[in-house]
Parts: sequence; C-alpha cells; structure tokens
Amino acid sequence: MKILNLKICFLLLLIFLTVNLVYAQEHPLPGAKISFSETMWSFGYVPKTGTVSHTYMIKNVGTDTLIIVKVRPDCGCTTTPLTQKRLSPNESAEMKIVFDPRKVVTTEAVKKLQITSNDPNNPLSEVQFTAKIGLNNSLVKLTPAEIDFDTTAVGAEGSRTLTIENISKERLSLNVIEEPREYVDVSLGNKILKPGESIQLVAKLKKGVAAGSFHTSLTLDFEGSKIARVSIPIFGEIITP
Repeated sequence: MKILNLKICFLLLLIFLTVNLVYAQEHPLPGAKISFSETMWSFGYVPKTGTVSHTYMIKNVGTDTLIIVKVRPDCGCTTTPLTQKRLSPNESAEMKIVFDPRKVVTTEAVKKLQITSNDPNNPLSEVQFTAKIGLNNSLVKLTPAEIDFDTTAVGAEGSRTLTIENISKERLSLNVIEEPREYVDVSLGNKILKPGESIQLVAKLKKGVAAGSFHTSLTLDFEGSKIARVSIPIFGEIITP
C-alpha cells in the first residue's frame, strides 16, 4: 500500500510540474530580459600597433524596460561605450568594445566584460573576446599591418592601400567579417588568392566624417584547409583646415 501511495504521489507531482512548465512557456513572467548577438568574439591575429574594435548588439527580448546599469571590462586595455542604457521591449543597442593590444603583455589574450542590468533572471551577464597579439599566421602576410590615415582635412579625400599576400601553398578564399562602416569604405579586387598571389585592399575615408581622431578596424577571414582571422587597425585624425 505504501509503495502504491508513493507511486501515486510521484505521478501527481510529475503532472503538476508538467502543467506548470507548459504554462510558464505559454505565459512568460513579466520583466526585462537581456540578449546578445554573440557572447564570444575572436579578433584573430592583431598587430601590436593600434586598437581594434567589435560591436555586440544588445537586445531586450523581455516585456519590461531593460536598464543596463554598468559594463565593466576586466582589463584597462578595453573600453566599452554604449549608445543607450534603457531599452524598451524588442529594442536593440550597440555595445562597441575597443581593445588596445599595446596594453597587454601576453601574446594570446582572453578578455571578459561583465554587464549589470535589471534582468531579474540574469542580472550579471558576461561576454568574452580573444586575440592573438603580434603573432604571424601561416596563411597570409599583410603589408602594412595597419591602415594609418595620419592627418586629413575635413571633407578631403583620403585613400590607403594595403597588400595581402598568400604565403601558403593552397588556394585561399577571403571573407569580410566586420567592416568599419562609420568611417571607411573598403574595396578588394579579388576574394580568391592563389599560392604566392597578392591583392590590393583599398580603404577610402567616407565623406562627412567629423573632425577628431578615430580608431576602428577591419576583420577578415582567410580560409583554405585552415582558417586565419586577421583584424586590421584603422586610425587617423580629421582636422578643420
């Protein structure tokens, strides 16, 4: 009799939990809910000459206003300006990270950022990024390793060329992963590189860039039997004539 009663109690408990799970899925609790475009980003190979950047998208997938209280990097090598700190339901905002490899002593970095918000179920969120600093990859050589626009007058045309050489023994395909769209237009003559072949990457300043210094980057993937990701620092200063 005791065994039968235990079986009945267990069955009732299972039914209760199943009903509550179905109800919770169909009737989510009110509240803010934070979501990220990705929680892990790789800069790949970066030179130790300038900053690189990446933009995470933060979205409120909850039913109440999301308030981002604080974003705290774990290193002084990273800054994280936000476009806004209050997000309505289904609204998104950019969280741009700017990483300065010159402030890191190791050649391989794994860095974290902690985001404090009013998400009741996830008040402390975390995203990460990685970088290989000052190291050479086995697939391509970039000359120069960064794009420096130096000093350019407001409204003046600025253009820089970077050479990409396939130093491997196989055919490589090139993919643009993240572009510096707010400052620079980038064009490539070809996205397929044969062994020993070189192509030119041309970066042109966009018209209407405001006066002041800027720091951004371009991230490319080179794929053969292996993949090499490379992030190229792009920087300069726009001055008023």
